[in-house]
Amino acid sequence: MTIVDFKEQRQARWRAEWERWEAWQERELAKARRILDELAPLVDQLLKQKKVRVRRPRCEAPGCWNTITTLRPVQGRTSDDGPALVALCDRHLGAVRSGRIRVNADDADTLSWQLCDHPDGPPRLQIKLPRRGAPRAGAHRGPP
Repeated sequence: MTIVDFKEQRQARWRAEWERWEAWQERELAKARRILDELAPLVDQLLKQKKVRVRRPRCEAPGCWNTITTLRPVQGRTSDDGPALVALCDRHLGAVRSGRIRVNADDADTLSWQLCDHPDGPPRLQIKLPRRGAPRAGAHRGPP
């Protein structure tokens, strides 16, 4: 064996190792593509249901910071008022559907929350709070 033979063997080993590494990368890439193909319909379904996790909108229930919300129509002050859309997380949406919490839109920027012991019972506690993202009195941005 000569030095040239050793050099050719070394290059052949290097090429074989490189091909094994390339094949492994292709397998990993194919695995990642399969996972993305499975996740894409789920993401589309969540977007269609308007359950989007972003900084805002958060659940509008007092004290809740959950960012995965569903828009729910709530009744206005009178029966003539059109329903307003309120962003609620799954937990508070379940409480509204069961009747333990009642939500009414008093104004465009105020919600009335009623906490009840049972669905048909009188409210045990009632609070009026400004909606999240509604402009607050005296709060302004920009030059005076």
